[in-house]
Amino acid sequence: MIACDETGCRITGAVTVDSVGGLLRDLQPRLANGVETLDFSGVESADSAALALIFSAMRQARQAGRTLTCTGLPPSFTTLAELYGVSDLLPA
Repeated sequence: MIACDETGCRITGAVTVDSVGGLLRDLQPRLANGVETLDFSGVESADSAALALIFSAMRQARQAGRTLTCTGLPPSFTTLAELYGVSDLLPA
């Protein structure tokens, strides 16, 4: 689930291969309208699809000339990023 205000979105629940498509569809128009922060502190479970969500959002923000900040990343995100060798790419 995604709840947004003018500058940020809070993602809650599961961010997995089963949910990331819908999350990304919900997130894309918000990124197009200027959202600059994604808060993952409400995420209960995640798999590698969570990284795909983050990197897709980063790409969309970058194409619009903006920088994306991610907050509240669960330890599982960091572990997955380290496993895949992309931890340096996660936005802080």
